[in-house]
Amino acid sequence: MKVLVTGANGFLGRGIVAAFLEHGHEVRALVRPTAQMDGIPWRDRVEIVRADLRNHNGLAAFFDGVDVLVHLAATVTADDDTHFNCTVVGTERLLQAMAGTQTRRLVLASSFSVYGWSQAKGVFDETTALETNVYERGGYAVAKLWQERVARRFSEERQWGLTVMRPGIVWGPGHESVPGAILSLGPLRFVFGVGRQVPLTYIDNCAESFVLAVERVEQSEGQTFNVVDPERVTAWRYAGQYIAKSGIGGVRVPLPYICMAVLARCADLTRKLLFGSKGRLPSMLTPRRVAFFKPLRFSSRKLTEQLGWQPLRTFEQACDRCFNGDKDK
Repeated sequence: MKVLVTGANGFLGRGIVAAFLEHGHEVRALVRPTAQMDGIPWRDRVEIVRADLRNHNGLAAFFDGVDVLVHLAATVTADDDTHFNCTVVGTERLLQAMAGTQTRRLVLASSFSVYGWSQAKGVFDETTALETNVYERGGYAVAKLWQERVARRFSEERQWGLTVMRPGIVWGPGHESVPGAILSLGPLRFVFGVGRQVPLTYIDNCAESFVLAVERVEQSEGQTFNVVDPERVTAWRYAGQYIAKSGIGGVRVPLPYICMAVLARCADLTRKLLFGSKGRLPSMLTPRRVAFFKPLRFSSRKLTEQLGWQPLRTFEQACDRCFNGDKDK
């Protein structure tokens, strides 16, 4: 197949392009005009095209001969307006261009940020409710939820085959540090949630799931899949490996979820009493942010059963590749 991959030079994009090439597919890699491609191993094995999705007028040409669009492009860190313009407006313009071509399949990279973590209980999977108060969660969550809505609307109207992939925390070489897992104060490494499962998916494992979503058409079209490695890795275990193998050193200090939840509730109550609706708390002290550290069980059962996905690397093998540079494990 010929695959158009947007956001191909990002961390996830680089892994996904490499996986498609490994499986023998042809790739057209769409990157921003200013993207630096030096040092990317597959650079000379793909067709590289450049565009800003927000204002490029020739997007339709990029779909020539393309069987499926794998849309990864999104802004990760920015202000709210930039999140929306880059992720949502860019997606809408891209799909408008696709509507005038022969391409009829779309695989969209979404995010766990679209879920309602505050209401989630027990097993966290594709049946978990989406966030209802998304505007309290920040620009990234808003943009990803709207991006999904845009993709679903276009797919329904145009009768495209749509698959939505929602990865957990994608990590790997160069991205070993998991956001929010450890807070360092001097030699102390506070571990949030301690026994909670961290929804990790190693870059190679995640990339493989996208390839399967493209190849296994009948099983993937019209479906949404969470992508999280089935091996249960607790925050305490991850922190131990990271502290030991990254060289930062220090001592792990457990910070149980119940303590974090109580602190967040007290801080929120104090805010309301002192400042009313105008008060603002640091994100780490808000109840909705603390909900990310709840002791949930993350499931990839649907992905495994319907697409036959199996992780390529265990957690220990992933650690070796990240911290020891061992590419053979």
